[in-house]
Amino acid sequence: MEIKVLRNFIAVVQEEGVTAAADVLRISQPALSRQIKELEEEMGATLFVRGNRGRALELTHEGQLLYRRAREIVELADRTKSEIASGEEIEGSVHIAAAQSSVMDVLAKAAMHVRELHPGIRVQLHDDYGENIVERLNNGLADFGVLVQPTDMSRYDHFPLPGGDQMGVLMRPDNPLAAQASVHAEDLQGLPMIVPKGSLVRRDFSGWYGADLRPYDLVGTMNLTYNASRFVRAGCCCAMSLEGLVDTSEGSGLCFRPLDPPMHIALHIAWKKDQPLAPAAQAFLTCVREVAAES
Repeated sequence: MEIKVLRNFIAVVQEEGVTAAADVLRISQPALSRQIKELEEEMGATLFVRGNRGRALELTHEGQLLYRRAREIVELADRTKSEIASGEEIEGSVHIAAAQSSVMDVLAKAAMHVRELHPGIRVQLHDDYGENIVERLNNGLADFGVLVQPTDMSRYDHFPLPGGDQMGVLMRPDNPLAAQASVHAEDLQGLPMIVPKGSLVRRDFSGWYGADLRPYDLVGTMNLTYNASRFVRAGCCCAMSLEGLVDTSEGSGLCFRPLDPPMHIALHIAWKKDQPLAPAAQAFLTCVREVAAES
């Protein structure tokens, strides 16, 4: 399986057809069709089917899996080439996969510091939730992950980031709970709620609301608080959220009330154990340690 062929396969997917992809790649359509056919033979699976939109191609289940992995392989190959070619000057991209959190202030300060020392370093942020962050770390597509605790950290080197986000409920100002200074477990019974997707996997709230209490009416899950806040402002539901991720000032149509008893979320920065970091990533980690020690 050649990297070049995978790049061409990705182009066919993104251009929704062999002819359009061949134009973009500046190769002949028969040559590209032959590559795709040989790739299907190598994989032992059909990758495309003719779609319902004229000549557009659609991926089969196997094609979707290969497309996902092909993008990861190509990205990793490009990163490796960039790291090797950087020479003595410390430069290149540092990839950080993280959930939304105010502790990103620490990483932002570290990024400013490392770029003062090494202007050729760039930071690539991948906003995501727990399972995807772990997958990017394990596949080498992220140098660092910012992981909500508790998480199994046995495969990583890591240390805690200073601070910790306060958990609470995002709601409209006209919600009856907005008249309270905080939200108790019994207040959530039957309340339509969107919650962070990773919190269901980790059972973040089970200890807070108790084993026998059904805390809320689960409307759905979210990865990004901003998107969920639009549902909240429309009156669809409330959202379990960390403080400070969206605008809750007067006139915003939103307000935040912390949980009582208080619940704070701890986060660790993690990287794969027993694997050397690229020079740019190592320089960034040094700056993160310095900023964290000063906080």
